[in-house]
Amino acid sequence: MPESSEEYRKRLSEYLGEQDPISIQRETPRKLAGLIRGMSVQQLAARPGSSKWSVIEILAHLAEDELASAWRYRQMIEHDGAILNGFDQNLWALLGNYRAWSAAEALELFRLLREANLRMLETISAEQWDHSGNHVERGPLTVRELVRHMAAHDINHILQIEALLADQSRQSEPSAATISLSLEETADFLQNTVALLRHLVAALPDRAAGWHPEDKKWCTKEIIGHLTEEDNRDFVGRIRMMLEKQEPALNVNDQDEVARARRDCDKTLRDLMDEFESVRTDSVAFVKKLKIDDLDRGGIHPRIGRIAIRELLHEWVYHDLNHIRQIDANFQRFLSGHLGNMKQFYQS
Repeated sequence: MPESSEEYRKRLSEYLGEQDPISIQRETPRKLAGLIRGMSVQQLAARPGSSKWSVIEILAHLAEDELASAWRYRQMIEHDGAILNGFDQNLWALLGNYRAWSAAEALELFRLLREANLRMLETISAEQWDHSGNHVERGPLTVRELVRHMAAHDINHILQIEALLADQSRQSEPSAATISLSLEETADFLQNTVALLRHLVAALPDRAAGWHPEDKKWCTKEIIGHLTEEDNRDFVGRIRMMLEKQEPALNVNDQDEVARARRDCDKTLRDLMDEFESVRTDSVAFVKKLKIDDLDRGGIHPRIGRIAIRELLHEWVYHDLNHIRQIDANFQRFLSGHLGNMKQFYQS
């Protein structure tokens, strides 16, 4: 189902969050230049689908949208309450023959228009920031709100270009696809982590399982609790969001705060492993129900940008391995103070 205008506005608002919209707008031309640097004309002109824009067309759209915004800002400032007409972006793409543009000229036009708008915004009064217009499609909005919208619009299209170029990169490296994990292989590994962890911690005395290698570093019990929480929050939880919504904004959890709330140091290893096994069994069943067509769906992480389900599944396996290694390292450090002169053989 196509995204509604209200869903579009909400998604863009989530992209921006508490970031400064002026700083975002000032940085966008530089970010775009970095993204397309070294890209061939063929890569920049390639469309992901017959009705989808290429990178060049997105850049041309950004330039002409900045032109439209320049007029809207000035109409609102000069005529508080002015009527603001919308425009058909696909018609503008046809009228402007975006496919015939070069990436360099589109980016340069966008940069010049953006700089002109930012210079203008630096001069207006506090009262003028609250001047408004009545958009025929979106309703009333102030100059301040339009500035925020344009910053979020920047983020949206930067992410679109990043995803488009990433897809091209994957397609140009067929060998990468042959060595990636299948859904079945991913599910098998995630299931086997339970048995591997049980064997790894089976002989650990409780004082070793609850030992912290450093202040503010997790003990083995907390690591197991973290693996349990991550299944629900950052893996299954995020994948569900990606399946239910189009490119949702993804949450970021404070892992240390979650660990403190769980109080895993006070629990037994057996109870923690039983809890992890129960949650992981549900997780594996969830992964087994995924379809190949689901894997390219994605969401927007506020710190690292777009991530696809296929990437998150591979990170899930990598995350397991990382913490298995951490548990192994914890026990080695627990033992290292009792090696005497033999410790020198294990110092790097």
